[in-house]
Amino acid sequence: MARTGPYPAPPPSRGSWAAVVGIALGAFALVVTEFLPVGLLPDMTREFGVSEGTAGLAITATALLGAIAAPLTTVVIRRIDRRAVLLALTALLVVAGAISAVASHFAVLIAGRVLLGLAVGGFWAVSLAAAARLVPPDRVHTASSLVLGGISIGAVVSVPAASFISAHYDWRTAYWAATALALIVFLIQVALLPKIPIQNAVAVSQFRQLLAMPKVRAILLTVVLVVGGHYAGYTFITPYLEQLTGLRTNSLSILLLAYGVLTVVGTFVGGALAARHRHRAVLITTIVFLLAMTAAAAFAHQAAVTTIAVLVWGLAIGMAPVCTQLWLHTNTTRFVEAAQAVNTGVFQLSIALGSLLGSVTVDLISLHSSMWLGAAALALAVIVVVIVGRVAPDDAPERQHGTEAGTPAEAGDPVASR
Repeated sequence: MARTGPYPAPPPSRGSWAAVVGIALGAFALVVTEFLPVGLLPDMTREFGVSEGTAGLAITATALLGAIAAPLTTVVIRRIDRRAVLLALTALLVVAGAISAVASHFAVLIAGRVLLGLAVGGFWAVSLAAAARLVPPDRVHTASSLVLGGISIGAVVSVPAASFISAHYDWRTAYWAATALALIVFLIQVALLPKIPIQNAVAVSQFRQLLAMPKVRAILLTVVLVVGGHYAGYTFITPYLEQLTGLRTNSLSILLLAYGVLTVVGTFVGGALAARHRHRAVLITTIVFLLAMTAAAAFAHQAAVTTIAVLVWGLAIGMAPVCTQLWLHTNTTRFVEAAQAVNTGVFQLSIALGSLLGSVTVDLISLHSSMWLGAAALALAVIVVVIVGRVAPDDAPERQHGTEAGTPAEAGDPVASR
């Protein structure tokens, strides 16, 4: 099937796939750095003399700037060679990590996290489209999986590694390690990435058209509730499991590693479910997620139950992004690049809102309340998904509509009905 959209299909080559790996490594390095504070929260609160809720702003600041940078980047860069854009964003990651590592005051740390947010938002907005540009049309889904795999593996490594380094060295060592990783990735990208010219720029009008679609707004609201609920609890998972569940450092590191591994597994499980039925996959994911967070909140002082709940939680958060992204893609096949930027912006905004509301709740009420807040958001997400499915059912198996995963629908309707 011929490629639809603004990009002509390139001939297959080993160099193209090496370049996709370079982009995936950039995704990996970004996620590692973005979520370091989750594993470093106790050390950071002690050194800077701030509350756990205030320290959680290190996550909020990055996500908030990422939400702004995602759509803004796609409009500002227009037809600039994506190789130059990706290299600039990875270089910004190196600078942001170094600033955070040497921060003598909490405000300086936040400044580094703000720069990181610009890199995160911009990278997510262009990386998947750039990777798709490098490979033949029938391999776009493989290229996308490689980039998303970098994200998943970064999530696996970041928090448990940060927790381990913090326990045996200090939190600054973790930041220096992440900065060194980013520098290595930058050099690899310099060697591997070819020029990636872009023919058609994203127009502001495409964002207006996307947000005018009721179904798209409902999907984005689901993303806000799922991701926001997740980060309301996950931002404080390390002190939560230490102080309320009573896990020791080694047990905590092992649990967080297992959580990360299940996140990767969840990505493939979610993809398999979504390939058959988009809406049903999102509904199953949100229900499983709700049960896991509710159990973690209700049985916080019972280590065995909480451990199982956290593992199921890891599976659910692995499923959620791929299911919601494919659900969105189904309904935005004529605005793929703009939709990716919007999804990235909303995703990062949801992280910011979730971690901010969690921080406020922890400071005003208790550490335990952050988990209940997340469970409440997931309950609302389930309600939204159920209502959307009844009012506007649009998910039928993809094979019935003559499309392939990763290939835009060729129907004239801008909202591909499935």
